[in-house]
Amino acid sequence: MLGVLPLVVLTEVKFVVAFGVLLDTVVVRTVLVPALTMDLGRCVWWPGALSRRAN
Repeated sequence: MLGVLPLVVLTEVKFVVAFGVLLDTVVVRTVLVPALTMDLGRCVWWPGALSRRAN
């Protein structure tokens, strides 16, 4: 489908996808993840069920 679109529309789609990836990288991974980690505190590091299995 993208091969038959006019060049302007294809460029706009590329820009929107690139902007979304950049926004995810900058906002989510540098602001939201550390903020949630601070809010949840030690619950973030709570061990899962696999760590409680007997060896």
